[in-house]
Amino acid sequence: MILVSPILRIAATIATFILYTITALSCFGGYISPEITPLGSVLSIGMPYLVTLSAITVVAWFCTGHWIVGGLGVLMFFVCINPIRSWFPMHTAPNPTPDAPTFTVLTWNTLHMSNLENPKDKSCRTIEEILKIDADIVCLQEIFSFNKKNMHTYDQALVDSLMKRYPYQLGDGTYDQRTLSKYPLRHIYFGYYYKYSLAEYFTVKINGREIGMANIHLPSFALDEKEKGIFSSRDTDLKARENLGRKIYNKLKYAIPVREGAARRIIEGFQSLAMPVIVIGDFNDVPASYTYRMFEKAGFKDAYVETNFFPTYTFYPHGFYFHLDQIFYRGAITPLSVKKLNIRTSDHLPLLATFELNSDPYL
Repeated sequence: MILVSPILRIAATIATFILYTITALSCFGGYISPEITPLGSVLSIGMPYLVTLSAITVVAWFCTGHWIVGGLGVLMFFVCINPIRSWFPMHTAPNPTPDAPTFTVLTWNTLHMSNLENPKDKSCRTIEEILKIDADIVCLQEIFSFNKKNMHTYDQALVDSLMKRYPYQLGDGTYDQRTLSKYPLRHIYFGYYYKYSLAEYFTVKINGREIGMANIHLPSFALDEKEKGIFSSRDTDLKARENLGRKIYNKLKYAIPVREGAARRIIEGFQSLAMPVIVIGDFNDVPASYTYRMFEKAGFKDAYVETNFFPTYTFYPHGFYFHLDQIFYRGAITPLSVKKLNIRTSDHLPLLATFELNSDPYL
């Protein structure tokens, strides 16, 4: 055991207990409705960082021979294991069923077809990458005015190839979403329509069977570049950083309930459908959040969690590494894989999922 002064050890122990408590609150923050307080949802955003810091702290206590404090950390992890698994999945990809039909789905917030790695690129690398990936269904977000007429600034050979590859398309100039497909699509409505919809509902027909889908883009926190860069900023003015932090919290407090309401409408829309359903896109929210829990409670499963062993992220600028893009499913389909593609033309990374159609549609 490493000997340290009693005062330092007591201070470290108190700090550790505070860290354990905040970590546990962040794990279960997604169970607290934003209507009660948005603090739970705010804490859930920081869960990956708090869990990682707590794990390092537990190891440090064990390495210094303080088994009780370290053991209490292990107990905290045991209590929080289910929320932690939402962020840190512990599964492996299932084996595909021989001869079972499969299909692939790509989701990508394209940041209006920009290229962050080469802003002067006019050929449109995003389209190039979509063609290379060659998914059966492509769900895009932040993709206003995505049609041949409005894409005249891009390489027309690429645009023509994309239109030919995906003859079935949904979304128009007023939509934030665009869906491209090799299989027939049809819109479905749930009694309401909003021009600037947060979700585009449709079915895709594969091997004679329809699958309900929603290509979604839930409200963001609307942080500006300065606010997003609070952690990477070198500004040493503590008062200014405190004021900026307060401003960020107020934006989070406003956006979280709005996102909850949008998610509720999406879930309610699919309640009456007996067919398999996939809800995919930019949730602007993390695993274990209240929005995430709403989909779980409604019977949806996280395709990434079901097929992977390790956490991931889909948003990366400004030192943030958050898993904001999700793929939920339910019904007679089985996810075989979900892969993050390291294409950095946008501030979001794309996810490519492979699904298998179950032989029994009622499974």
